[in-house]
Amino acid sequence: MGATVGLHLYSVHHEEHGLSQVERVAQATSGLARRLVEAGGAVDGAVVVSTCNRVEIYLDAEGDLATLGALVRAAIAAGHEGRDPGWAEVPLRVRTHTEVLWHLFGVGAGLDSMVVGERQIAGQLRRALKQAQAEHTATYLLTESIEQALRTSRRVAHLTDLAATGRSVVSVGLDMLQRDWAHDRVLLLGTGAYAGAVVAALEARGCRHIAVHSRSGRAELFASTHAVTPLSGPLEDALAQADVVVTCRGTGVPTLTTTLMTGVMATRGGRELPIVDLALSRDVEQHVGLLAGVTLVDLPLVQRHVPDASAREVGRAQELVASGVNDLIVKLKGRQMDPAVVALRDTIAGMVEDEVDRLPQGRPVTADEAAHALRRLAARLVHVPSVRARQAAVEGRQAVYLSALNELYGIQADLGRVPAAGHAGVISPDGLDDERCPVTGFDLTDLGDVRRREAM
Repeated sequence: MGATVGLHLYSVHHEEHGLSQVERVAQATSGLARRLVEAGGAVDGAVVVSTCNRVEIYLDAEGDLATLGALVRAAIAAGHEGRDPGWAEVPLRVRTHTEVLWHLFGVGAGLDSMVVGERQIAGQLRRALKQAQAEHTATYLLTESIEQALRTSRRVAHLTDLAATGRSVVSVGLDMLQRDWAHDRVLLLGTGAYAGAVVAALEARGCRHIAVHSRSGRAELFASTHAVTPLSGPLEDALAQADVVVTCRGTGVPTLTTTLMTGVMATRGGRELPIVDLALSRDVEQHVGLLAGVTLVDLPLVQRHVPDASAREVGRAQELVASGVNDLIVKLKGRQMDPAVVALRDTIAGMVEDEVDRLPQGRPVTADEAAHALRRLAARLVHVPSVRARQAAVEGRQAVYLSALNELYGIQADLGRVPAAGHAGVISPDGLDDERCPVTGFDLTDLGDVRRREAM
């Protein structure tokens, strides 16, 4: 397959690969965008989105898909450092160009989420872009694509009822417990961005007693920014006192082991303990759910209990996504001519600077001198188009040239009439042999290296 330039997406998704495969790749996403950009010239930019049910690697790159795929896998392998060689068997899904945009916009609108219509993914996209910008891996193409997807996401939220009915994975997991949250003491394990979403969801349900515990020592900082209680004592003591545990650490090593929880349950005097494990990399060993008194809600269970979205609202959201994608494509196509526009401006600016340098220095410029400079500039501007007009006529490309002339200057020319000098129109090819410009009448030797006039 030949080389391709532009957007590329390499991804692992819970529906296509399963949560366990997503988890295996997610372990290597820290610093992944930076490794890809620093690997060589093929990748100009990268944005990595890693959530509880997907890992998506957006690239602004040039190269054949096999080469880019090898770069992606090498960067993932570097993040694993040999911890999980089995991840290499995961078949990454590949998308390119407009296919990437359609997917990205659908993701931002919540149409590709485990819970259709959920708004949390938009925040995750925004944070991924900010992270890439901070690491200097976000190019104009990636930034504009994601920002336009986020704008479309807001339109979907405002113009449909999808966001109102769609709930986040956090919401589904909490609601499965059917608790009287106002009186529960909730223990939160984890202090990342996902933990903030858990606090917001608990507060929305009237929960007033939330404590956070962190082995990394970040509980105090997290508590100060989320109005919860930090805990610094032994984890066993916190677990013994809690009414509900919600964990979202996702470090890849279970925090709540069967041995630990067996001891904790023995100290609770028969009180049950519901646990919601929202970590992609399990924070709770599966066998903990088999212990007497423990109710375990994990991501696979949440996945089986997500609500169905209204077909009408999904259809309306898809229409908004299509509109957003098409608007972006039009904008990006327009930007393809940016190098030509810049080159044109630079060329004209150079001519202007030349004429300014020729003007007398140290005294005011007279009207005649200014007029002479402007006429000479005009002669320089039309000289090349005039010569190209004759070439087009000789080669039988008059129609192509006239179309280009109309595109550039809005000039509608009549080939049956030779205009007078100084008027807009198509120049007679016969006049191009003269030494004077057929448009301005100025001597074209002025276009050479003319000495600056001495100040009078």
